[in-house]
Amino acid sequence: MCIRDRKQIETFARQSAKAFGTDAAVAVEGYKLLLSQLTPELGKYPDALREMGDCIQTTSKLMGGDGVAAAQVLTTAMNQYGVSMEDPTAAAGEMARMMNVMAAAGQAGSAELPAISAALQQCGMAAKAANVSFEETNAAIQVLDKAGKKASEGGVALRNVLGQLSKGRFVEKQAREELEKAGIDVVALGDNSKSLKERLEMLKPMLNDSALLSKFFGVENANAARALIQGTDALQGFTDAVTGTNSATEQAAIVMDSYAERQARVNQRFEDLKISIFQATGDFSLWCGVLTSALVPLAQLAPLITAVWKGMLLIKGLNWSGMWAGIVGWVRSAAVSIALMNGTLSTSNMISLGFIGNIGRATIGLVKFATVGIFNALKGLGALVLSFITGGTASATFSGIASTSFGVFATTATAACRAVGVAIMNIPIIGWVAAAIAALIAIGAYFWNTSAKFRAVLKGTWAAFKACFTGIGDMAKQVFGALGDLIKAAFSLDAGGISAALQKLKAGFSDYGKQIGQAFNEAYEAEMSEAAKKEAADKAKSKGKKPAANTTAAAVPEVTVPTVDPTGGSLSGASGRGAGSGSDSGGKIKNITINIEKLVERFEIHSATVGESAEQVKAVILETLTGALNDTQLATS
Repeated sequence: MCIRDRKQIETFARQSAKAFGTDAAVAVEGYKLLLSQLTPELGKYPDALREMGDCIQTTSKLMGGDGVAAAQVLTTAMNQYGVSMEDPTAAAGEMARMMNVMAAAGQAGSAELPAISAALQQCGMAAKAANVSFEETNAAIQVLDKAGKKASEGGVALRNVLGQLSKGRFVEKQAREELEKAGIDVVALGDNSKSLKERLEMLKPMLNDSALLSKFFGVENANAARALIQGTDALQGFTDAVTGTNSATEQAAIVMDSYAERQARVNQRFEDLKISIFQATGDFSLWCGVLTSALVPLAQLAPLITAVWKGMLLIKGLNWSGMWAGIVGWVRSAAVSIALMNGTLSTSNMISLGFIGNIGRATIGLVKFATVGIFNALKGLGALVLSFITGGTASATFSGIASTSFGVFATTATAACRAVGVAIMNIPIIGWVAAAIAALIAIGAYFWNTSAKFRAVLKGTWAAFKACFTGIGDMAKQVFGALGDLIKAAFSLDAGGISAALQKLKAGFSDYGKQIGQAFNEAYEAEMSEAAKKEAADKAKSKGKKPAANTTAAAVPEVTVPTVDPTGGSLSGASGRGAGSGSDSGGKIKNITINIEKLVERFEIHSATVGESAEQVKAVILETLTGALNDTQLATS
């Protein structure tokens, strides 16, 4: 098939699809069958080709929309009766006539188009050779069908009967003699100029002689011959019913007037418009379709993506340098205090400083886990949700991101746990465990107490995490419900139902993403609102305080120094000098008197304003007294 013929067929197929409401691809197959079964020369006669294509579409309406089967029925009839293709226009008219004959026969009798086609495959050429008209052949097929000889079996029976009738003078001698005795003219019986009805009526004397009937037609064909001889009146009736009708066109018009057929024609017009747009724009429309499909899941997850991005920006905006400086200071202070409490600076009891390094590495590991690990966990969670909702390459990409992020999270968590474990295993005194735990709690408390945004992000993340799992049930229920509606609508060919099911399916994913994003936003906004209210209340309280008369400094609150021994009693065995209450190496009790005035030679508190926070003043006093206590420990070690 040349390119010109292919384009011509595509054009005809699109026109047929719009006119009859059939699929253009099926129409193309019908045209291909015409060219292959009849003659490729039809491509040179577009008018005849199009007329034959319309016959196929009309016949298909009588066969449940099966265009390929309709094409096979018509081409079989044409080929069996040897319709000449020298004049394609006349051949197209002959196809239309045969179509109406077979449609009328199927309407008048019990054999429908597929059965008629099967019978014609067996008897068509024999009927043509016996000069039996197409109308009378279809009538005979209907008579045999009622007698139980259906489809191809009826065709074989009719072929055998016609073959015996056509023998004429060449009938076997014995059978000829018996026929002449019965008054049957053998020569007239083989006259092809007579109709099939006339020739069969000549055989009615044979009905009273079953032996002669079996002898002439054969035992296997005797019943079919009897049915045809007895049914000459029915044969004539069927012949009259199928002659000169437009039955196929009329029946097709009734079928095409239904709501489903009208909707199918509208749908095919829309499909034809899409094909025209595609041909005009080329691959541009394909790119637009692909991009639109890719943007759908992203649009559904827009709230979740926005929430995650907002959280990432907030985490990035935290004062990491200030927090890190404070953490380093705490680590150093804790290391010095622990060293003093355990006597690591004493000449007689010096131990390895490896424990201090372990504590530092454990702290750094925990900080890295709290920042890098948690961030990658959030990133991996977002990518995991995206991989569930998207498909194809996008889903694989998000799955890879989730796997990598969770891997980083696991690595940082493992490293932090390992570092903490090493530090704990190297703690010589149980009291140090309490000190390490207190330090970790202090680190977490710093993040929690100093940054409202940090609290808001953590609360929002936790709310989103809970919503991610609590909303899976509702999403699954809606999605599976939509899939059920889609399958039901697809089997019932309900275009509106299919569209509604697809919208419901999209809404399920969209609602799931919105629910997660909304949970994050609500928790975040609630925490930020609460922090803003507290800050406003503190500012109002500070503005309400007035300085006392002739006062240059804030009142110094009473400070109670805790009597906690973080060493777990390790200092109880230290040797000391001077007076005081203690224990020497021999277990004797000594009294140690500490002169605070000399130990703290200079104690000053500088306050910029009289409204200085009492907690800050308390902290300065506590720091000074702690330093004095550490000096005392050095002096007594």
